[in-house]
Amino acid sequence: MELARPHQDCKIDHAGQYVRADVGDGSSHEVRDCYQTLASLALEHKFTRILVVGIGQDPHSHLTARDVVIAFEVIGVPAGLKIAFVAKTDATLNGFKHAEYAAKERGLKAKVFRDENQAVLWLTEPDLHEPHTGLEN
Repeated sequence: MELARPHQDCKIDHAGQYVRADVGDGSSHEVRDCYQTLASLALEHKFTRILVVGIGQDPHSHLTARDVVIAFEVIGVPAGLKIAFVAKTDATLNGFKHAEYAAKERGLKAKVFRDENQAVLWLTEPDLHEPHTGLEN
């Protein structure tokens, strides 16, 4: 089910267990608007699984993915949030690596993939929690 299409190179869908955003090769403003729309929808609807597929050619515009991750920490996200970034181009890979690093620094689960099927598997697999040892106090 389509949730938003801020411009022709950005499409955000609810795809069953996760939200999928195709972030294309628009202007830097259009790419930023796409990420901001995705972030707003994720926070508003408390989505816990997000797939971002980047197909752009501008390596700098996809650094906005990092800014969204930083905003998630500041605003707060639902427990168990996972974000999978699929870099379809080398240009998006750079921005997504920065986003992955920023997420890990903030204790959020994010991972960059080159293969969309692997990303979906990681995104939809159940989280394994640390075993309870009884020694916490």
